[in-house]
Amino acid sequence: MSKDNAAPPAAAADSERIGPDLWWLAGILVLGGFATLLDSTIVNVAVGTLAKEFEAGLSAVQWSVTGYLLALCVTIPLSGWAVERFGAKQTWLFSQVVFLAGSLAAGLSWSVESLIVFRVLQGVGGGLVMPVGQSLLAQAAGTNRLGRLMGIVSIPAMFAPVVGPTLGGVVIDHIGWRWIFFLNLPLGLATILLSLAKISNVVAPGKSRLDVLGLVLLAPGLGAFLYGLSEVGAEGGLGNGGTLAGLIVGAVLIAAFCVHALRVRSAPLMDLRLLKERNFRSGTSATFFLSMAMFGVMIPLPLYFQIVRGADVMESGLLLMPQSIGYFLAIVLVGKLTAALGPRAVTILGVVLAAVATIPFGLISADSSKVLLCASMVVRGFGFGAAMLPCMTTAYSGLQPASVPHATSAFNIFQRIGASLGTAALAVVLQQGATDELAGRALKLTQVAPGGDIAHSLAGAFSATFWWALGLTVLALLPCVALPGRTPRSASAPASQNVPVGEPAV
Repeated sequence: MSKDNAAPPAAAADSERIGPDLWWLAGILVLGGFATLLDSTIVNVAVGTLAKEFEAGLSAVQWSVTGYLLALCVTIPLSGWAVERFGAKQTWLFSQVVFLAGSLAAGLSWSVESLIVFRVLQGVGGGLVMPVGQSLLAQAAGTNRLGRLMGIVSIPAMFAPVVGPTLGGVVIDHIGWRWIFFLNLPLGLATILLSLAKISNVVAPGKSRLDVLGLVLLAPGLGAFLYGLSEVGAEGGLGNGGTLAGLIVGAVLIAAFCVHALRVRSAPLMDLRLLKERNFRSGTSATFFLSMAMFGVMIPLPLYFQIVRGADVMESGLLLMPQSIGYFLAIVLVGKLTAALGPRAVTILGVVLAAVATIPFGLISADSSKVLLCASMVVRGFGFGAAMLPCMTTAYSGLQPASVPHATSAFNIFQRIGASLGTAALAVVLQQGATDELAGRALKLTQVAPGGDIAHSLAGAFSATFWWALGLTVLALLPCVALPGRTPRSASAPASQNVPVGEPAV
């Protein structure tokens, strides 16, 4: 058997020890995932520069951001089928090649229209990266090691939103806007070369049929719904007819897909019947609510530092770094805690820590101590890391190997919808609070001069928004109660007889 068709070790070998092969796999997935997530935010700071470069309106250039995110979201449902049909390694390499090609083309764009097209191409590749990478990892690692490795692979999701705007500003100021795309080239090439050398298939190519009707319903449904949520956040409400239409059309198509997925006899594009599995249901639902609470503050937090405190983009990015550091610390420690206390206790403890650490933000003012806020963010990041990692492990435990590709697709979709809902909800709360505060001044939130008296008066709007964030955090406790009290012992690795002797089991 060739190396490309190799499978991971048997469940019986699923110990706590993480061998070099799994460290290589986790490192490659981090490298490949970081660039795709970085591109979700790095272009935001370049919108004004691109509008001048192409002599286009801001709304047109904004579609280079929106198009990437929509393509990314629409492609996620295809990941499960693609892994089964073409193989895990092949799909992973395809995602990297497409993203790399899109990055190169975007950097060579000659008009706003060409930029939008190439950004969509980037999104097609980027949408496959996280679910396919998680599918590789879930089947290669087994249950006992999955928590720590999933935590490592999820690091880009925490650092990319912080690093993106800061790095984008530095690159645009000192090198030029094209390099926000060209920076992906060395990362992508390194990922492809390392993948060819170090990764073997955990899912060999098969004859899986594409659920065409499911694709027609779910892909545009997700795209329309998530577009509506992004517009809600940008507009601060449902006043825009296109926003409301996107939400309604998206919700109807997603509902129609759910009916189809539960009735079809063959494998649906996203297998909702996996939710009958108690561990997958509890782990996924807990992650959905935790994503709402954790990612919902990603807009209010930097805006507070930039508008109320007068920080520039780089400084506000550095001030957000403590939350990512706390999350990283949780990755290091949560494995032993989960083994000792069980997923339910660790997750609840993590949510409580995150909730307590959110209180100082609810009490925020124009002159709140930055040291206190940064310390609170470390605890908040640690709390969410401690809460989310056992949920990931629980969701994949006990699944049959054949179910893992579809499980990773569904898990990522629920996580992304949760994050988008939380972001939209808190953006609306902030916008409404700012509108009330600015009544009679004919100003929008983004028009306020940073660090001035008017900006200081907006601290109350941010305070109210963070109290809502605390509410979302407390709400996340509800599904956490359904998590298992003991660490799941079953593994989801294929049988060992397919592993050729002497080859790396990755």
